[in-house]
Amino acid sequence: MILATVTVAFLFISTNFVYSQNAPSVSVSANKKSFNPGEEGVLIFSFKTSSKVKIPKEPGLTLELSTSDIEGQGFQDYSGGDGDYIEGSKVKYNFTVPSGAASGSTIKISGTLKYGFCTTSDGVCRLTSKNVSTTIRVK
Repeated sequence: MILATVTVAFLFISTNFVYSQNAPSVSVSANKKSFNPGEEGVLIFSFKTSSKVKIPKEPGLTLELSTSDIEGQGFQDYSGGDGDYIEGSKVKYNFTVPSGAASGSTIKISGTLKYGFCTTSDGVCRLTSKNVSTTIRVK
């Protein structure tokens, strides 16, 4: 009975440690503050990770835009470099401001970013999603 109690306690502690790792936070910004109608832009997603957490290249990141005020073009290729993790903890997403966007207006770009994160010390990976948003101005 003592062995069973020790085993259960060990499993609980191990499981608790694995799941206690918080998902990295993510922020988004545009490459410029204002755009002309029809102009292409870039959203830059920056991940803030702890020292032993990295963002893996696979599974890929997905962005579900909840705004129809821009036309999403997709992520720029982030598969280059050595290893299985994204270098620099940044990825870029191309978009186009609709040609009919009203001059002087603002566009709130929002959506849900889904991504994985791994603890490099033990190789445990998890999936998460975060709501993201930023605002741009139309010239």
